[in-house]
Amino acid sequence: MNLTEKIRSLFDVSFWDNIYKTLTFRDLLIAASPAALKRAVKRNAAKQQRMLKELKEKQKITVAFFLQSPSVWKYDRLYWLFDKSERFEPVVVITPFNVHLNYDKGEMRNVMNQSEEFAKKSGYRYFQTFDSERNKWLDIRKTLNPDIIFYTKPYKDTLPQYHIYRFPDKLNCYAPYGMMNIDIFRIVYNLPFHNLLWRFFVETEYQAGYSREYQTCGGTNTVVSGSLGMESLMLPDYKPVDVWKPQPVRKKRIIWAPHHTVDYLFNFSNFFAYCDFMFELAEKYKDDIQIAFKPHPVLKFKLINIWGTERTEAYYQRWRDLPNGQPEEGYYADLFLTSDAMIHDCASFTAEYLYTKKPTMFIVKDKDANHWNSFGQKCFDLHYHAYQPSDVEDYIKNVVVAGNDTMQAARDEFYKEYLYPKDGVLPSQKIVNTILDELA
Repeated sequence: MNLTEKIRSLFDVSFWDNIYKTLTFRDLLIAASPAALKRAVKRNAAKQQRMLKELKEKQKITVAFFLQSPSVWKYDRLYWLFDKSERFEPVVVITPFNVHLNYDKGEMRNVMNQSEEFAKKSGYRYFQTFDSERNKWLDIRKTLNPDIIFYTKPYKDTLPQYHIYRFPDKLNCYAPYGMMNIDIFRIVYNLPFHNLLWRFFVETEYQAGYSREYQTCGGTNTVVSGSLGMESLMLPDYKPVDVWKPQPVRKKRIIWAPHHTVDYLFNFSNFFAYCDFMFELAEKYKDDIQIAFKPHPVLKFKLINIWGTERTEAYYQRWRDLPNGQPEEGYYADLFLTSDAMIHDCASFTAEYLYTKKPTMFIVKDKDANHWNSFGQKCFDLHYHAYQPSDVEDYIKNVVVAGNDTMQAARDEFYKEYLYPKDGVLPSQKIVNTILDELA
C-alpha cells in the first residue's frame, strides 16, 4: 500500500471515498492530517488578508457564485444586493456537478444546461465553464479571475479546477445549501473546505456552536447570518409563484420529498418502499389532494445507476402525466409557500419546511436509530412520524385534509424562537453588511 492509499484508508465510509477520490496527494494529506490542515489554513489566511487589503483599494470587486444545480441555489437575493451596490459586480459561474461519482455524464451535461437556462431566466450575468466549440473546460482564474467566491456546495463533486483548493488567495465564502440536522459533524463542519473558507455563514447560534466545537480552525471564520435558502419564506412582502398544476377545484397540496441515500451512508431514504404507494394515494384521494414529487437532486443520478436511464425517466414522466401530480426538480421556495403540507425523509427539510409553519411528516426508516444533532432533534420532534404506509395515509386524511393539526402552536413558537432573526436583519443583507465592514 503506497502513502496515498494509506491516507485514503483512514476514511472507512464509502461516502468519504466519493468526496476525496479526485483529490491530489497534497489535498489528501490536508484532509487526513489536522496539522497539515492547520498549516494550510494559516497559509490561506495570510493570502486572504493580502487580498482583503488589495480589495479595499479596488474600485470594482467581482463576486462569483459557483452554480452546480438550480435545485441547490440559495443566492438569488444576495446576488441582487451585490448587483445594486456600486462596489460589486456579481456573476454566476456554471460549474459541472457530480462528474466523478460514476454518474451518467449525459445527465451531468443536462444539469449544466438547466443551470444555464436558469441563469438566463433569472437575469443573471453568467459564465459558462465548458467551451463546447473547443471541447474544453475553462480556467476562470485566467478568464474571469474573481475576487470573492461563493460556493454552492462543500463537497469535491466538481472538476478540480473549480474547487476551493485552486483559489487559496480568494475571499472564499459559503452559506449551506441545506440545513444539516444530523450528527455527521465532520462532513458538515470540518471538511478541509470549511476550514479553508474566508467566511462560513451559518443559520443559527446552534450551528455556530457546532462550528466552534468541531472545526479544526475553531470556528474562527464562522458568522451567524440566518438561513439564506429560507429567506424568501421570511419576507413579508414576497409573492410566490403558484407552481402547482391547475385543478378543477382547489385541493390540498402535499410535497413528497424523498432523500437520495438509497445506497450508502445513513440511508435515510424510504424511496423504494414508497415510490409506488404515493401513486396509490394520489389516485385514492384524487378529489382531495395533489402531490408534488420533490426528490433530492442527487436521487435521479442514483436511480439511473440502479434502474437505468429508461426506467428512471419513465418514473419521472409518470409524475408529469398524473392529473393531480407533478415532479419538481428546481428551487423550492415557491413550492413550499404555495403548499399545504409535506411528507419527507430529508434531513435538511426537517428544519427548512418549519419556516412555512405548516404541518409536516417524517417517514422514519429505523425507529431505533438516532442520527439527529441537538437542533435537528428539536425539528424532528415538531413532525408527525410515519413508520409504515398506513401512517402516511392517516396523516393525509386526518391532518392535511380534515385539518386536525395538533402541532401548529408548537411550530409557531419554534419559528419565533429559533428561525426568524431576532434583530430583523435578513440573511442576505447580513452577509453584504459583513463583507462591507471587512472592506471598510
